[in-house]
Amino acid sequence: MDFSFLPGWPLQFNETLRVAIALIFAGLAGEVVARLVRLPRITGYSLAGILLGPSVLGWFGVEELGSLRLVIDLALALLLFELGIRVDLRWFRKNPWILASSVAEAGLTFLATFYALRWMGTGTGLAATVAAIAIGTSPAVVMRVAAELRAEGQVTQRLFVHTALNVFYSVVLSKLIVGGMHGAFRADWLAAVFHPLYLISGSLLMGVAIAIAFRGLRRVFDLSDEQGVATLFGLLLLALALFQMFALPTTLAPLLAGVLVKHWDRRPHLWPRHFGTAGGVLVILLFVFTEVTLTGKAIVAGGLSALVLIGVRVLSKGVGVAAFGSFGGLSLRQSLALGVALLPMSGVAFVLTEDVRSIYPEFGAQIGAIVLSMTAVLELLGPIGVQWALIFSNETKTETKKGGR
Repeated sequence: MDFSFLPGWPLQFNETLRVAIALIFAGLAGEVVARLVRLPRITGYSLAGILLGPSVLGWFGVEELGSLRLVIDLALALLLFELGIRVDLRWFRKNPWILASSVAEAGLTFLATFYALRWMGTGTGLAATVAAIAIGTSPAVVMRVAAELRAEGQVTQRLFVHTALNVFYSVVLSKLIVGGMHGAFRADWLAAVFHPLYLISGSLLMGVAIAIAFRGLRRVFDLSDEQGVATLFGLLLLALALFQMFALPTTLAPLLAGVLVKHWDRRPHLWPRHFGTAGGVLVILLFVFTEVTLTGKAIVAGGLSALVLIGVRVLSKGVGVAAFGSFGGLSLRQSLALGVALLPMSGVAFVLTEDVRSIYPEFGAQIGAIVLSMTAVLELLGPIGVQWALIFSNETKTETKKGGR
């Protein structure tokens, strides 16, 4: 009898099965962390990623992330677009000290990180690139923890603004530095000028196009229903396809599009319920997959530097916010809370590191050893810091302080 219709032995676990089990495992880990130790669910997602990654169980390997990059990019596009819609440019005109505070904490973070790395003996290009990436604050952590705590208030709103601006600074600076590498590594100074110019101007144009398309879709569809949500996902997927086609960064245009949508339409933009649910699934996978990048080799290569830089980064952001907080209307307590809440690093740092690695593999690997070690630690500690900061500033609902949903 021919038994060829039976599956081969040993059974092969395909990628779909592993992703499905990872999603279930991460969801359970997040719930256990939230209920038993009263920490943000995102911390549980990150722990699941570490356990499933090459450092522990080996369920996923770093080499497989290329095929999963679409999930990471889509999750980030969704989060950055939502974050952009929360930023009102008119606020800077009414209270310019908010922008001054943002520039101060970002500038101090860059300079302190750069000189700390130079003191540790790293090259100028490596120090500058890591410093640019270190400016960024994770939109995924900030937005999900704030939503979980139902936080509202001055610190929460400024946290969103600082996070959006930090992403903008980090992306633009890193692209300018990559342009400089063309001159340093290839002696191609024409590319050193025009490559970052193309990336930044292309992202601006794509951001405008996404914002215009979103406004058009909003007139046609009710974004609270499933059909409207499906159309919005289609818009973001189309944008990602165009980013890939035109070799543009995936992080800048969605953020700019959200900011423009808010600027053109002052009405409150309630995030669609179905969109938030689907986005939540993507966020879980985002944290699992970015933690998979942490390997024992990377920890050995960049772990000590990463720990030093985390301390430098926390101090820089705290001092930068506190220096201008009182001028902008924040108390010392609120300034301290905001400085701590800017701690997380996550998916944006991963994407920027991978973008450098795709152009200069050896140089990107050196950056990745430091940045991904920092990201792994701050994906665990960052959500706890945001949770503490929002509770400390008295901007969460009473029931969430007790550990409920």
